[in-house]
Amino acid sequence: MVDPANNISYLSGIFTVVTSTFFGIAAPAEPNWTLTSGFESTGGFRYTATSGSGTYSAKQSLNGSYVSNGQTVNLALNYDPANALAVTQSSVTGTWTQSGTTLTIDAAGGFTGNLSGCGVTGTLTLTTPGSNKNLYTMTVSGTTSTCLLASGTTYSGNAAITFLPVTGSTTLYQRSIVYLIKAADNSVIAYGQVTKQ
Repeated sequence: MVDPANNISYLSGIFTVVTSTFFGIAAPAEPNWTLTSGFESTGGFRYTATSGSGTYSAKQSLNGSYVSNGQTVNLALNYDPANALAVTQSSVTGTWTQSGTTLTIDAAGGFTGNLSGCGVTGTLTLTTPGSNKNLYTMTVSGTTSTCLLASGTTYSGNAAITFLPVTGSTTLYQRSIVYLIKAADNSVIAYGQVTKQ
């Protein structure tokens, strides 16, 4: 996900297992981009990302590389067709779930529920208010001091509506919300994909 402030975040994985996450800030100069700061989280460890650069093509792809933990990480990210969805704030209204997560979102984007087993409150609102762009800003606060997503800390990041294949079908899909958030000090990361109930 790339937001209007050029914050980049993405998940890497094998099948349904997330193997790494990335958060960074890019400086674009079309068709090029340069990483100004960032970090990768792999196996519970966080590594500063440096020497990031590459090219991008609007609504098509983002390519390049960066260095993390002494290793070059190559990027070949493709535009998701779900990004072309004409969404509104009400597109995320309702109850969305995943194992250990339930979020009930109201018409204004406020929500309550459990995220990864932690009680939370927060907001999920269009990043560009009043637009039809499929990018939301997610802000979360924990409600319990002893949980991983603890009270007294704000977690934020991006989210978007995407398509999830319906089990047993090769042609049917359901909408889901993918989110990737972190604490301001990068100490805690949370991510998931919830489907509407």
